[in-house]
Amino acid sequence: MNLPISIKEVPFFRLLVPFIGGIVCQYWLQLLPYSWVNFIILLLLLTLVFTSYFLASKWHLRWYFGLSLTLFLFFVGVIITIKQPITDKLISNSSNKVVFDLLDTPQQRSKSIRAEVEVKYIQSNNVWLPVKEKMLVYFDISDSLALNLDYGSSIAANIIPQPVQQSGNPNQFNYKQYLSDRGVNFTAYLKPNCWIKLGNNGNYIKSIALKLRGRLLSLFISNGLSGDELAVASALTLGYQDLLDDELRQVYSSSGAMHILSVSGLHVGILYVLLSFLLSFMNKRGLTRAIKAIILLAFLWFFAILTGLAPCVQRSALMFSFLVIGDFFMKKSNIYNTLASSAFVLLVIDPYNLFDIGFQLSYLAILSIVFFYPYIYKLLYVKSWMFDYIWSLVAVSIAAQFGTFFISLFYFSQFPNYFLLGNLIAIPLSTIALYLSVLLIITSPFHVIAHYIGIAFAYSIRFLNNGLELVEKLPFSVSEGLRISALQMFILFGVILALSFYLITKRYRYIFSTLFLLSIFLSLNLYSTIKKAKTREFIVYSINKKSLVSFRVGEKLVFFDVDTSKQVFEDKYNFYVKGYISAVGANKQYKVHNLTSGNQSDVLAEFVNAKTQKGIALVNFEGKTIVIPFEKSLDNQISKQKLNIDYLVINRYYPNRIFDFVKPKLVIIDSSVSKRTLADITLKCNQEGIPYYITSSKGAYILSLTNT
Repeated sequence: MNLPISIKEVPFFRLLVPFIGGIVCQYWLQLLPYSWVNFIILLLLLTLVFTSYFLASKWHLRWYFGLSLTLFLFFVGVIITIKQPITDKLISNSSNKVVFDLLDTPQQRSKSIRAEVEVKYIQSNNVWLPVKEKMLVYFDISDSLALNLDYGSSIAANIIPQPVQQSGNPNQFNYKQYLSDRGVNFTAYLKPNCWIKLGNNGNYIKSIALKLRGRLLSLFISNGLSGDELAVASALTLGYQDLLDDELRQVYSSSGAMHILSVSGLHVGILYVLLSFLLSFMNKRGLTRAIKAIILLAFLWFFAILTGLAPCVQRSALMFSFLVIGDFFMKKSNIYNTLASSAFVLLVIDPYNLFDIGFQLSYLAILSIVFFYPYIYKLLYVKSWMFDYIWSLVAVSIAAQFGTFFISLFYFSQFPNYFLLGNLIAIPLSTIALYLSVLLIITSPFHVIAHYIGIAFAYSIRFLNNGLELVEKLPFSVSEGLRISALQMFILFGVILALSFYLITKRYRYIFSTLFLLSIFLSLNLYSTIKKAKTREFIVYSINKKSLVSFRVGEKLVFFDVDTSKQVFEDKYNFYVKGYISAVGANKQYKVHNLTSGNQSDVLAEFVNAKTQKGIALVNFEGKTIVIPFEKSLDNQISKQKLNIDYLVINRYYPNRIFDFVKPKLVIIDSSVSKRTLADITLKCNQEGIPYYITSSKGAYILSLTNT
């Protein structure tokens, strides 16, 4: 087992710790603002590092160099994480004449064509000013010209930038923060015939790689792959995930084989070993060994570009690049130092990689496999080569899950119970599929041979999909609602570290540390469970053009859907409410009542009662009276007396004369209301002296009634 004997064997780890510390502190605490003064601080610290290096020759002053280098790396992490201010030349919610370049191939979605772009120039007072601002641009789905755009296309257009909005729904994925970490702060919509293509300014190498990716996809299609087989094949071999639908992703996630759908160290390693074996005849002479190293390095990075330079592929390409260089110089590198050095380089390139879920999972998985696999594999001795191979796959899967389960629980709140079975199917079949894809590419000039290899390739993917679908359909395939806090996640990480130290040192104090941390984790879990059971919540969600309300007591949850579309509830609202359902622990206990279904009946539950009449739902929840309109039939009625209520939810179905019938203490205006109607309602509330809350600007309205 390749364990570091001392900290001196992993120098990049020593550099990585303060560097990551600076990145984390700037990201969470915003230690320094964007200013040229930061570079003076950095220059002074660099001077201190050089000075202390010479002072380190004196024994009693040797620690000066370590301290100054640590401070320097910490502030490097801080400074490179500082976000550049949004350009003041781009005016939001106003017309802007701009020139922008596409940063990737446009993605065709259900209702639009989306492209990530970088604004290069903006016109101000008839002068074109240079800028550098990323944004998301949406073309109309009917715009046939937009379908022909590709990476690097330069476009002149008149746009109205909109700041990225966060709906503010509880436990919803923070899309605004996600885009901000990627440098994207605005979105814009372009109608057909409102833009012109000027040319192409893309990077030549990336442009070639993306065109090659398109040709390989065409090769897959022409040789018999389609539907789910094509979607998985393109994700497995090329890192192209646009063809994957939510149902297919769910199958892989629930079976514990989601890692197969993202090109990672497994895929890069298989291709690296295959190519290295094919070039093994070049190992005899120094010149041919150098050529082999150049070919391997060129392949690794061209493949990384081909897959879109995803963080996990960058990590794998860097790690194998260090192995190639070490092999050329006949030096064996420490795997932990190799991982630390690759992480260091990737974070220097983009410090926000640290907060990418894929980046975190890929590093934790490989570290866990490297460390825990030998211990797990030695637990069982198997004579048969076939069963030994199966046991090795099981050991790898257990090691990977052991090092990543805590972060998976934090982000996804679920655990695939049959991950061992899923990986026993996924790893061998994906390996076969990967080899067949390479063989298909090699034999593509020979159409007859390529045709039969394409059929075998398609069948390998089909067996993979069907096998994982069977695993996903097994009873209790997924444990859902296992939400943990950030503190609990770090405690579980501490448990893994303590167990690791015990395995290295065999000192029982680390076992006691593990038990102590587990007791804290269970105490926090018990506290959270008690608090959850006492919580009562009323929520009006912020969802564009839709109206949704929920009532919760403990783990019991009822949704009132005020929407006339016939879509399934999960299809309409999963993106907005799935995180909250999981956090509540109501995955199997929530109910949905559609007020606009036309089949109205009173809702009677042990914690919420609602009567529906004359187009409104009159809800009684924890002693609060809430009115939710779902049609305008109340406008045909005569008001005799106003009903005093606590909350009135205004949506696009509200009757115009609603205020003649009710007198609310608070009006909640949801995001289905148009801007014009919003102005009329706020004016009415101001005239009546009624306070109001607007979800489109403030996020979801949450009334929490926690019993003490």
